[in-house]
Amino acid sequence: MGRSPRESATAAPSHVDHHDETGPRSHKPRRRSNSEKNLDRISALPDEILLAILGDLDAKTAVSTSVLRSLRFSEVAPPADSLWVIRLGPMRREYIKANRLRQFVPSLRWFTEMIKRRSDGVDGGGDDAALTRLSIVFSGSAKSAGAVNAAIAAAAKHGVRDIHVEVVRTTWTDYEFPSSPFSESDGDNNTYSSSLDSLCVTNCKLSIPTGFRGFSALTKLVLVAMHMSAEDTQALLASCESLKILYLNHMVGVRALQHPKLEELVWLWPGNNELKIDAPALRRLEYCGAGEILPASTSQSLPCLEHVSLKHVVYGYDLPDRDAEYLLTIATRFPHVKSLHLRYRMPKLIVRPGTPAIFSKLTVLTLSIETKPSDDLLSMAMSVVAAPYLVTLQTNVRYLPSLESRNGVVWDDSNFEHNSLKEVEMYNFKGRDNEIGFARLLLRGAPSMRRIVFRQGLREAEDHCRYLQPPDWLKAVEFSPRDNQLVLSKLLDGVSSGARVVFV
Repeated sequence: MGRSPRESATAAPSHVDHHDETGPRSHKPRRRSNSEKNLDRISALPDEILLAILGDLDAKTAVSTSVLRSLRFSEVAPPADSLWVIRLGPMRREYIKANRLRQFVPSLRWFTEMIKRRSDGVDGGGDDAALTRLSIVFSGSAKSAGAVNAAIAAAAKHGVRDIHVEVVRTTWTDYEFPSSPFSESDGDNNTYSSSLDSLCVTNCKLSIPTGFRGFSALTKLVLVAMHMSAEDTQALLASCESLKILYLNHMVGVRALQHPKLEELVWLWPGNNELKIDAPALRRLEYCGAGEILPASTSQSLPCLEHVSLKHVVYGYDLPDRDAEYLLTIATRFPHVKSLHLRYRMPKLIVRPGTPAIFSKLTVLTLSIETKPSDDLLSMAMSVVAAPYLVTLQTNVRYLPSLESRNGVVWDDSNFEHNSLKEVEMYNFKGRDNEIGFARLLLRGAPSMRRIVFRQGLREAEDHCRYLQPPDWLKAVEFSPRDNQLVLSKLLDGVSSGARVVFV
């Protein structure tokens, strides 16, 4: 969510975050010397004084130092550990009132004036000093909407390439993101189209007029919980002629998606509708939904698809063959994927399918499982059997004691054999007997395995997702890691393998 208000105060009002995006930054905090601490006295100034200082500072000086290459304005100070609240809300009205930041509208007016002065040549500047990103978080109130829209218009007209607007709501807001600044006439019937490259909007309205081409340069679009009809969404996508990356979250009205240039699609919680995708250039697909629904596709509609990530959540089922049938459905709809990530909760009972699903090109498989601590993990081998040419397997198991009893697993592992598997990485490894049992199965049945790695931490992507979840969601239980030597002795007892064993 950015830094705390006071940490940002050295170059902007206390609720404005500024970042130097000219290069990668280390996540490890740098310890400042006493002299450095003593020099940083601007941070203690009140917002009103900071705003006055910035008002007198010419844009060339501010922007050319890279201090203001990325600006973030926030009307509300959000909880540091509740990023999910901003995206999907709602927030309590009392919280918003108590944590509203005073200088939000004056700061936006300062920004609008600054960027206009710079673009008009009053303060000089050049490409190396260009502002690249504008981020705004606000309540959607009518009092703030005018200043927000003016800032967006100034950014659109003067070359800001990345705009991010999130509405923190108490109820459904009437705020509508303005599209007109991105396609305007200069009075001589010459239509201006923006150079906007990336747009993220959350919890607001957005309508596209007929013939709109203001987003023709847009390559990345993020829509979260927008108040848009399916028709409005289709019109928006049609206007994004150069779109390559699309992120949809809680866009329940969208049932079909068609785009000739789209290369990456993230589609989360679309609702219980039959979904259809026709994107001939698509290479990566991430989908998450409840129920048995999967995006309908064929090798003709997605001929370039290489990586698929699927998370399915099914409540109240008790069907022995359900996961085997689901795997067969995945193989049927995505037969040519090279990399597959399956995220699911272990069902009560799994049986081995009579004819395993076949992924003819799958070389990388990731299994992210939620299960009860006492559950057997051998059933994960079902997915390995379904991919005869698999080279790399990654597992990430999280144990939830609150789950119902799984009632055991029906799986015949005596004939398990896989001749292509070479590398296995087991994340969140705690040295438990069920984990060792699954690793032994792989070592016995995969004669070509070169290395098996046991990592105590979660996969980076899985760890990141934890911060997007409400605080009252089920948490995984933590176990103390076992002694590596003890694990090794159990792992290799009676097992002959040339694979190298690594503990991380």
